[in-house]
Amino acid sequence: MQKNDKRKSTGKWVWISLAVVFFALLPLWAPKMWLHLIIEILIVALFAMSLNMILGRAGLPSFGHAAFYAVGGYTLAIFIMKLHLPFVISLIAAPVVAAVFAVPIGYFSIRLTGIHFAILTMGFGQILWAIAHKWYGFTGGDDGLTGIPLPAVISGPKGFYYLAFLVFIICLILIRMIQESPFGRMIEATRENRDRVTFSGVKVWHHLLLNFVIAGFFAGMAGALLAILNRSVFPEFGYWTTSAAVVLMCILGGVGVFVGPIVGAAIITLLEHYISVYTFYWQFVLGCLIIVLVMFMPGGIGGFIHDRFKRDRQPDSIRS
Repeated sequence: MQKNDKRKSTGKWVWISLAVVFFALLPLWAPKMWLHLIIEILIVALFAMSLNMILGRAGLPSFGHAAFYAVGGYTLAIFIMKLHLPFVISLIAAPVVAAVFAVPIGYFSIRLTGIHFAILTMGFGQILWAIAHKWYGFTGGDDGLTGIPLPAVISGPKGFYYLAFLVFIICLILIRMIQESPFGRMIEATRENRDRVTFSGVKVWHHLLLNFVIAGFFAGMAGALLAILNRSVFPEFGYWTTSAAVVLMCILGGVGVFVGPIVGAAIITLLEHYISVYTFYWQFVLGCLIIVLVMFMPGGIGGFIHDRFKRDRQPDSIRS
């Protein structure tokens, strides 16, 4: 039994290594259009994974997560264009500033649960959106900040692809380590039974706040990458529809499943790019897909694959 588990674990790492090598070599032969599309998927997938830390792992539905997405993008643009700081410092500062903004928002929000948590986070998000939308002297207002200067090494699609890919892999590893740590297990236990964890003497409030701030950190990094991709940042980065879209990605891929947000982000991004070529109503196709998934795959595509894989690994005696 141990040999079989060890063999399966080795096989999993082999497939992961092959996937990493494939995407690392992709710029050597892929067209620029593909690179741009894959970069966008990586960025949106990182954004969705950051939300999954709140929605999937902690069980708290946030409809204001795009606020940190926008803060990360604006931080990068403002630090480079207005403060004239180096690119590396601006990129590092973007998720840090987003995490700082997440502290007061999380302080008030995590005291609530369910729809009340969702509405409060959306309210905070709309406040930040309104500030970005109307503060013309600092954020550029509804015109945004455009023409972000970039170092020559990442000004081309190949250079930025490797930057986005490297950042995505590092964040992926960090999120996995956090979720598999005792802290991550405590967040998951809180989702399952908050009262029992509280009665055990654990400071649930502190754990949830830290988890909220960490999620804001990764969302800020995704926002900074999107600002680099577009060489601009706009208030729409933080609008509530952006938060709703990333919630759909998590649901589509599988809430709580580690790779679920990646699957959901890839599907929605591909649908938007390819189906919109043939019709302006690509959202109609997305809506039909969501209805089918809710009816036949309530755990999302990633959840369905995860359950099938888990069932296939079980001995025949247990499955029967």
